[in-house]
Amino acid sequence: MAEPATTESKGRSWRPLLWGLAAFLICPLLPFVEAVIPVQQTLLLLIPVVAACSIVAWRVGGRLALAVIWVALAVWMLLQPAGPPGAQYDQMARGWAVLLASSFGLVGLWSTSMPFFSRALIALGLATGIGFVLALSSPSGIARFQHAAGEEITRRVSSTIESEREGRSSPEWRDLTKRFPVLDTFNDESESIMRDMPSRSASLLPALLALESLAVLALGWGIFQRISPTWIGPPLGRLVDFRFNDQLVWGLAVGATLSLLPAFGEGRNAGYNLLLFFGGLYLIRGIGVLAWMARGRYVYIVLLGLVPQVFLIVTLALGLGDTWLDLRRRAKAT
Repeated sequence: MAEPATTESKGRSWRPLLWGLAAFLICPLLPFVEAVIPVQQTLLLLIPVVAACSIVAWRVGGRLALAVIWVALAVWMLLQPAGPPGAQYDQMARGWAVLLASSFGLVGLWSTSMPFFSRALIALGLATGIGFVLALSSPSGIARFQHAAGEEITRRVSSTIESEREGRSSPEWRDLTKRFPVLDTFNDESESIMRDMPSRSASLLPALLALESLAVLALGWGIFQRISPTWIGPPLGRLVDFRFNDQLVWGLAVGATLSLLPAFGEGRNAGYNLLLFFGGLYLIRGIGVLAWMARGRYVYIVLLGLVPQVFLIVTLALGLGDTWLDLRRRAKAT
């Protein structure tokens, strides 16, 4: 049962949220990123989440007008095609948008005191469970959804490659490659990598969709808390304070077991998905630890990110190590 919401003046800055929103809207359109993100039309997921928050706020005493406006926007967004009209991907994307927003709203009605990350994980688990049951009850089961995602990602990649080839046939590009032949080699290698990505991304669809959905819920939560005077839960914390229940490390352990041990060969793909999802969570936790160590000077994190391999190793090590060391809490205690 939901507790009474509080109404306060919240002078929280829009700047970090706007940076995240801009990245979330632009990055899915970029080469390579478009080949790994399941739902490229991110507003399709985001607007229904804000609408669900507005309904929860109305139910606990918030403004009806705000709920009506956002629900109308969500309905309009859900009526827009998310891909080629009639394609399986179009139905899948819109169905997931409804499932995710509805689950988040139900969890919000259940408790307004629950921290965001716990709320988001429960909502994601509920939506995933319902989606899994629906997938099993449909013809061809889960393979149908993977095939739909693979077709959509292949369409995106093929369109990007075709556009790049048209650009490479221009006289300006030919003159440039005569002076710098390495550019042609780089483009050929990039094209080869992009052509291989759709099949890999389709097999990792559950983990990629879960990570994208968590990002959507965080952005939707942040937006709603800035536009509504009614609070329906604690605000998002700072990145430097990001942590979660240490028991989630078992998700990473199970994923590693399924992926590496020959006895679990049939569950290897499930193991890869668990590794990617929980690895992504620990990566974000590691970035939080790194930001804490850098005392908020994010330029150091950006510089480290220029060497992706080192960045991944360092942040994952910090995220996993924080499970046992918890340096930030120890520093506060002393």
